[in-house]
Amino acid sequence: MGKYAKVAEIKGVPINTMQVFKIGGFEILVVNVDGEFYAFKNRCPHMGYPLYLGSLEGEVLTCGFHYAKFNVRTGESLGLVTRESLKTFEVKIQNSSILVELKQR
Repeated sequence: MGKYAKVAEIKGVPINTMQVFKIGGFEILVVNVDGEFYAFKNRCPHMGYPLYLGSLEGEVLTCGFHYAKFNVRTGESLGLVTRESLKTFEVKIQNSSILVELKQR
């Protein structure tokens, strides 16, 4: 088990939104889909642009630059722009805090 770090309080990432946090040398995008939290490296695997500038519709995260689409529950690519998946981080909730493992999967 790796080292976990607190990135935010649950209320800091409202349902069906995303927020970016810098912690432990990582820029981490935390996404809340219907009360479930997911965390990703804040870079699109296609060209490296920041994902927080994109959009979230349901469980689909779309890069704002080349419109690459990803399933936030799995991190998998959904389109033809790229076949690469998002770089994910393990998330756990402790009390009212969102904790992220500082090791990419």
